[in-house]
Amino acid sequence: MSKRFMEVKPLRSEFAPKFAFWFSWWAAIALVGIYAGGRLPGWAKWLTVPLGLSMMAYGLLLNAIAGRTLKKYGHFEIRKGIRKPERLVTAGIYSCMRHPAQFGSIFFGGGLAFLTSNAYAILLAGWYSFSALYFILAIEERETLREFGEDYCRFLEERPPFNPSIRCLWEGLKALKQMGTDSTGED
Repeated sequence: MSKRFMEVKPLRSEFAPKFAFWFSWWAAIALVGIYAGGRLPGWAKWLTVPLGLSMMAYGLLLNAIAGRTLKKYGHFEIRKGIRKPERLVTAGIYSCMRHPAQFGSIFFGGGLAFLTSNAYAILLAGWYSFSALYFILAIEERETLREFGEDYCRFLEERPPFNPSIRCLWEGLKALKQMGTDSTGED
């Protein structure tokens, strides 16, 4: 086993900017939704509030499944805290998309915007979604490619970056329930 995999590095320095990005995005959407003009008509709340709650729930579920899958299949040894995966995870929800947690974060932010029933917040969420997609596809994928090399190249070819299919959720839940001895997450 190489030294690279034996080292356990806390992810705080790498995780902090990413967390700050997502948190600032959600905070900006909430603030615009609460304080800016642009309220949709009262009847629109009957559409936007349930849609917003559904999107937020879906986003949280994607994040939870992705996080648990990474913890179960991405590390040689389970430890507390958030760490970069030590191996490429291709099982569960990662069998049908490359970035479920980030996709969930986009859904959460969009849902938050719809929950406010504010047109400006919804437009801002759309703009943020495109910037997040750029960040994920242009920056995060490059980092992951450097980390996992040829294995990640194959992973890129086999899966789309995002997939809103309910089947992906079921694949994720099924893999988490699986109690087999093999936890490599390989297909």
